[in-house]
Amino acid sequence: MNSTATGKRGNFAAAVDADSGPDATAFEAPYDWPAIDECVRTQGAAVVRGLVDRALVDAFNRELDEWLENNPRTVGSDTGSGIYDLFLGRRTLRVHGVPGKVRASHDLITHPEIVACMRRLLAPWSNEILLSVAELIQIGPREAAQMIHRDTGSWWPHLPRQEHPWNASAMVALTPFTPETGATRVVPGSCHWPLDQSPRGDQIGRAVMEPGDALLFRGDVLHGGGANRTTDRSRRGIALSYCAGWLRPVDNNMLAVPPSMAAECSDELLGLLGYVAHDATRQGGGLVGMYDNGDPLKALRGGLLG
Repeated sequence: MNSTATGKRGNFAAAVDADSGPDATAFEAPYDWPAIDECVRTQGAAVVRGLVDRALVDAFNRELDEWLENNPRTVGSDTGSGIYDLFLGRRTLRVHGVPGKVRASHDLITHPEIVACMRRLLAPWSNEILLSVAELIQIGPREAAQMIHRDTGSWWPHLPRQEHPWNASAMVALTPFTPETGATRVVPGSCHWPLDQSPRGDQIGRAVMEPGDALLFRGDVLHGGGANRTTDRSRRGIALSYCAGWLRPVDNNMLAVPPSMAAECSDELLGLLGYVAHDATRQGGGLVGMYDNGDPLKALRGGLLG
């Protein structure tokens, strides 16, 4: 996921290569959603086994492979910052703006149980939620472990962290997440730590997952991609990050899915992409995200946005 701050100012923790802590708590079907929500809220993360149907995983992988064949991408990044390029990974392929590139992602972004969980987690802060990022992350062979970090650093590392998060995510495994291929590392409970506290190796666990499993986590929990120790296997996942409906998303999803494409999308997806105003009038607030002082979804459906 994305990151903006450096050093010990709340986003990056001190470099720790070891990860000898317990694996993230996992839940099997039939899912006890109150228990899952509580685990994410208090511990910062939970693995939900088999949450996404394998047929949807396979469809996404096929369409993504076709898109990558037609739009070749190189691994690594060239942001102009050596530290940030290292954070993103020298041997990691990243694709942003996925909803505008891979239509099979739409069913992942609007997955009923993922979205419902995100809404419950963020409800104390917001009536609605927005998709912040839909990012393909493919950790290549011989990639080093990513810096442990908090996703909330993308906004402002010093925003208050309280009982309930204002940003939460689902990392959906598209290939096996194993200790060898770079299973996501996570530090349970770190969402409640002081910003300058770094984890010990025995506090860092892993989210070992099969395709279709999902790691649900708060944006303020310390985590990072694991090292891929293989020579011939990549670890592929899609990070779906959601934020409070009044907060500016990391990705500009209304550019990633322009009006000409958005017109063919469902109202539910469009709401997550920002084509719906956030209404806080019942709480004594106002509206944000309007178009010409009106409803952007109505304007889109009425052909006013092109």
